Amino acid sequence: MKRQRTTTGARRRGPARQPVDPAVRAERRARMLLWCRRGGLAGVAVAGIGGAVWGTAWLLAPETFPLESVHFDSRLEHVREGDLRDALDGRLNDGFWALDVAGIRRALEALPWVDRAAVRRVWPGQLRVEIREQEAVAVWNDEALLGAGGDVFSAPEETWPGGLPVLSGPDGRESDVAARYLELQRAVGGIGFNVERLGMDDRESWTAELDSGARIRLGREDVADRLERFVAAYPGLVREREEEMARADLRYPNGFSVRWRDNGNNAPN
Repeated sequence: MKRQRTTTGARRRGPARQPVDPAVRAERRARMLLWCRRGGLAGVAVAGIGGAVWGTAWLLAPETFPLESVHFDSRLEHVREGDLRDALDGRLNDGFWALDVAGIRRALEALPWVDRAAVRRVWPGQLRVEIREQEAVAVWNDEALLGAGGDVFSAPEETWPGGLPVLSGPDGRESDVAARYLELQRAVGGIGFNVERLGMDDRESWTAELDSGARIRLGREDVADRLERFVAAYPGLVREREEEMARADLRYPNGFSVRWRDNGNNAPN
């Protein structure tokens, strides 16, 4: 005979739940909303970055905005077309927006005869280049050219302009030699000569050669005073002689010596 389980009294229950404070419930809800918002913003940011990267790659692709033409806005006398092509070779294939404008400028400025280059894009597909050429004022040490700004630059000898004076001196003294040349040219120009050569040696002593072939030794001290004295006296000297001057030595403290050309003396040594 089965025994029936009988219960007496009420069914046992767990402990009664305490009512949740409304303030705590509101704080929990606020935290959950904040987490959702942060997650949503992070997703939007990731999507935005991805879109920006894709858009930039599309914009910079050569096929999207190809470079259509290159225009040189300067009249060039010494810069050779072949050198320009070589400098730009391989630098124009990246499309309009991806062009390395600074790199192109540096490549052009490395060319002989180029002093400055300005490079700019012009929408929708042009590259415009302005080049300022060097202005050569003298040959320097028989192996390079001296620019109007006082800088020495190399260029193929076959491109050198004719009729340039030849200046020489120690490296770093280019501006001093150029200034002395201008001073000497002004002085002897007044008595009918031009300076073809001027040199300063390691002792800072000066020697000039004129277009007549005459050679003038100026020394190293009081050069301006010595030159002034010689130029003032020269017209009176030539009136007394028919020969041309072969050489002059101005290194005397109170005067100078002149040697004249004749049949037996044609060299200004």
